[in-house]
Amino acid sequence: MLANQPPLDYTALYQPIPLSNGTLLALLVLAIPLLNFIWLIFLSGKKGELLGWVASGFMLGSMLAVGFIFQLVWWGEPLHSRTVWFEIPVAAFSYPFTVGIHVNRVAALMLVVVTLISWLVHVFSIRYMEHDDKYARYFALLGLFTFSMLGIVVMDNLLLIFFFWELVGVSSYALIGFWHRRPAAIQASTKAFLMNRVGDVGFIISLLVLWSQFGTLDLQILEQLMQQSVFTDEGVWLSYFRVNNLLIENAAPVGWLTVAGLGLMLGAIGKSAQFPLFTWLPDAMEGPTPVSALLHAATMVAAGVYLLLRVFVLLDTTTLTTIAIIGGSTALIAAISALMQHDIKKVLAYSTVSQLGYMMLGVGTGAYQAAFFHLVTHASFKAGLFLSTGAIIHSMTHLQEKTSQAAHFNAQDMRWMGGLRTRMPVVFTVYIITAAALVGIPFFSGFLSKDALLNGALTWAAYQSPNKVSWHWILPTLAFATTLLTALYMGRQILLVFFGKLRAKGHSTISIKWQASWVMRVPLIFLAILSLGIVYSTNPFLADESWLIQNIVAKLPAVPGDTLDYLQIAANYPNWHQITTLVALGVSLIGLLIAYGLYRPQRAWHQLYHQQPDSRNWLVGFLAQSWYLDRLYQKVLIRPTLLVGQVGHWIDRRVIDGLLHIFATTGVIVAHIIAWLDRALVDGLVQASASGIQRLGNLVRSVQTGRIQTYLVASLLLFIMLMYWITQF
Repeated sequence: MLANQPPLDYTALYQPIPLSNGTLLALLVLAIPLLNFIWLIFLSGKKGELLGWVASGFMLGSMLAVGFIFQLVWWGEPLHSRTVWFEIPVAAFSYPFTVGIHVNRVAALMLVVVTLISWLVHVFSIRYMEHDDKYARYFALLGLFTFSMLGIVVMDNLLLIFFFWELVGVSSYALIGFWHRRPAAIQASTKAFLMNRVGDVGFIISLLVLWSQFGTLDLQILEQLMQQSVFTDEGVWLSYFRVNNLLIENAAPVGWLTVAGLGLMLGAIGKSAQFPLFTWLPDAMEGPTPVSALLHAATMVAAGVYLLLRVFVLLDTTTLTTIAIIGGSTALIAAISALMQHDIKKVLAYSTVSQLGYMMLGVGTGAYQAAFFHLVTHASFKAGLFLSTGAIIHSMTHLQEKTSQAAHFNAQDMRWMGGLRTRMPVVFTVYIITAAALVGIPFFSGFLSKDALLNGALTWAAYQSPNKVSWHWILPTLAFATTLLTALYMGRQILLVFFGKLRAKGHSTISIKWQASWVMRVPLIFLAILSLGIVYSTNPFLADESWLIQNIVAKLPAVPGDTLDYLQIAANYPNWHQITTLVALGVSLIGLLIAYGLYRPQRAWHQLYHQQPDSRNWLVGFLAQSWYLDRLYQKVLIRPTLLVGQVGHWIDRRVIDGLLHIFATTGVIVAHIIAWLDRALVDGLVQASASGIQRLGNLVRSVQTGRIQTYLVASLLLFIMLMYWITQF
């Protein structure tokens, strides 16, 4: 028996929990977007603003229901209901497979994020997509995606989470490739779908390992098993549970826990676009800009981080350290790539990858609350940036339509923009606020959440290497370097887009003042308000006083063996907070000053900016194109795979098909020979026998004349022949 650990009651552990009013409301929240999808998909060829308003009304209803759930959970107890789907008999008992809904504070706030951003995107899209032929289909796909994402948030079983995980992949594939007449959109959606499937292989392996070792995929049961288990000297997790009067021992080797954790990490890397599977996200900008705000700022790409937060108790030291290394590296790589982009949306796409790297770094260093805090704040300010970008592209596209020189510039290329500050004042104001949150300027939301992440990384490194220098300090260094680059590329973007003169040739005198209605302005203004620091904390410089941080309970990982004391790390956060704040603010200001020095209007550097990255030098091209990872995949994975396929095709066509042709020809020849033998010998013998019998019959028949004279002559002749034969012998 485990010391001080009573055995778990098997019956109570798997006890079904009936539906409550709260969980029924959660099911309603899940069903509304699905109903939205079902009725709109039958009208996929229809247009009309009314369809958009009705779809937005559905999402508003879902969001209001989430508001009630949030109130119940935030000031009460978590909502949990489950039932037994089926049972798998094993020896003396059966493993029940449970399914259900679980909404704690993290899930409740995530529901608010998903439904709020989805509703704002719906409203913004009413006018943004008004001229699109597939208007109803677009809103239907938004509903399917929202349904899939909400399923990931509320399900309490990893297998069901995986079902919704895959459904998110399918719906995002359809939304990224929504403008399917564009080859680039089809390629981008296919690339996103396939690269996510690579990550999902790890997810599947993790499911198999967890089921084989624990006999369940229920997250609440797994958490209880981990809490009631101990790590032995033999490297095994031991737990006991009682079935009636039978005491069952469950032993899980720590190596399998590492495999399960790394598998879940791989799934998160694919969905949250981390190194080396992040190259699909910049290409995914081929979809409509509101889709980018929904999929790639607030929901889909955040699903990987959210998954790791849900399974935090299953992650061991090896997994957490790997997550931290990947997150820190991705944050820096993507920030450098963002600095090299011309496309206004791709700058934000790489920025999203970089910010997700921050969140992964927070997970890996144990800054559980900080990672989720940044997920929430990032949802609002990055959605605001994407929707503002959509308004800019919308206006630049109309500028193309007004002039005869439309073919001479790209509506998404920042080299043709400039001077939009006075032409689009609402967008400019929203952009400044949301960009300030992204950069991490005080009094804005991103400052609080990013400061918490950086503080967690710095404290983690200090705890890992007290009184000595070790590699652990590299990760906070990468994070601070990313902070500087974030300020640099966002300052660059603001100066190029909003200041100076409009650089589209011959268009500087044309008015492109944004004439958008309140339908497009209200979502922007609302997201800008959510990007203010006062929404999350009354203290603009201390994240620990945020209502979100204070009410999110960190789940300490059940790390075997060399367990890190994350409680002790968290206790040291205040010791490093002042240093973190000063350094982060300092590097952000340096980044902004560098951007102003290089990209301010009339600066000679603008001449260099008009060159394509690849035409300047190989290094810039390397940094701009995702560090040539796509080329590496082409050479190392895709081309060898295609070559193997071509070789297989050649073998199939020339060797296998050739052998089949030889066998077939030989069979035909043998068949012809057999047919000849059948006709000449078998049929010949049969026909000869029949002919002989026929002739014999004719002969016998000719003798049977019916005349007595003939019979007497024949008898006489036979008698004479008989007598001759007798006399001879």
